[in-house]
Amino acid sequence: MPRELVTRDGSSFWTREFQLPDLGDRDVRIRVDFAAPKHGTETHIVRGSPFDRKRWDPELRLFLPQPEGTQPPPSERPERAIGNMVVGTVTAVGAAVTAYSPGDRVFGYGPVREEHQAPENAWYPLGNLTPEDAVCVDPAHVAFVSVRDGNIRIGDDVAIYGLGAIGLQAVQIARAAGAHRVFGVDPISIRREYAAAHGADAVLDPMACDAALEIKLATGRAGVDVAIETSGSGRALHDAIRCIRQCGTVVHVPWGPHDLRDLHLDEEFHLNRPTLIGSQAWEGWGCADRSYPLWTHRRAFESTIQLFRSRLTSGQGMVRPIVPFDQAPGALPAMFTRPETTIKIGVSMG
Repeated sequence: MPRELVTRDGSSFWTREFQLPDLGDRDVRIRVDFAAPKHGTETHIVRGSPFDRKRWDPELRLFLPQPEGTQPPPSERPERAIGNMVVGTVTAVGAAVTAYSPGDRVFGYGPVREEHQAPENAWYPLGNLTPEDAVCVDPAHVAFVSVRDGNIRIGDDVAIYGLGAIGLQAVQIARAAGAHRVFGVDPISIRREYAAAHGADAVLDPMACDAALEIKLATGRAGVDVAIETSGSGRALHDAIRCIRQCGTVVHVPWGPHDLRDLHLDEEFHLNRPTLIGSQAWEGWGCADRSYPLWTHRRAFESTIQLFRSRLTSGQGMVRPIVPFDQAPGALPAMFTRPETTIKIGVSMG
C-alpha cells in the first residue's frame, strides 16, 4: 500500500499506509516523485488557528463562539497528512478523462504521499516547469495576488517584509510588475541572499538596523509606495507601516500577528494614514479576487503558472534541503524549529 507523511502537532512526523478509492470516470491517478509542504500554512493548521477556537459563519462572514468542549486538547488531536503541492506521473485515468494519459507529467495540490488521485481539473501539465518551480506555484499565487492587491505599477518603490517562499516570490513578481526598486527585509541570512540574487535591490536585516529608516533614507526620505508584509510578525507589520510614503499602501498577507506588543497604531499609522489591505483570494473561504469577475481564482492561479513558464519568476534554489521520503520524518521538524536552515523543504520520492 502507498504511504503518506502525517503528524499531530508538528513536533514529530511519521508515515502511515493509506488506500486510494476506486478510480472514478473523471479521476486521474499519479505516482508522486516530488512534493513539498508550505511552512506558514502548515504551522497555522498544525499548531492551531481561529478555526480551532471559533466557528466561522460563511454567510455572516464572522467568527462566532464555539460551544465549550468541542475541540480536543492538543494531545488528542488526530493524525493529519502534511503537505501542499506534489509533482508526478500519471499512471491511470478514468473512462471520461480527456486531458491526460498515462505517462504525462503533472502537478497539483496534495499532501506528501507516494500516490495521489483527483479529478482531472485538479491537475496541471508540468510542461517546461521544473519540479522545484511547480511546488512553488502555490506560494507564488499568494504573492501574485498580494502584488495585484497592492496595485503595484511600473515605477513604484516596494518593500517586502518576510522572505519566506511567499515573500521571495513577491520580490520577483513585484519586479516583473515594473517596480522601480524592491527592498527585502528578513532576519534570516539565506533568505536575504536569495532575495538579493532574485530581484531585490537591497536586503536588510531588521535585527541589525532600523530597516524602515534605511528604506526611507534610500528613497530620498520619502518611503516606498507599497509594503507587503508576509511574516505574521507584529514588529514587521509595524515596520511596514513606518517605511511607506504618506498615504502609501500596506498589504498584509499572513494569519496573525498573534503578538501585538510591537504594533503601535498610535504612531506612524495615525500620522501617515496608510491604506491597509488584507490580501487573500482563496476560493475555499469565499474570498473573490478584488477584480472579480474579470479575475477569478483560476485565472490568477494560471497567470502565476505562466510567470514560471515565461521565466519571470523561479523556484530554483528556493527548495532546500531536498530530502528522500524515508528521511522526511526526521527532517520536517526543522521547518518549525530551525527556520534559519531552510526556505522551503522538498521531498523526493526517488
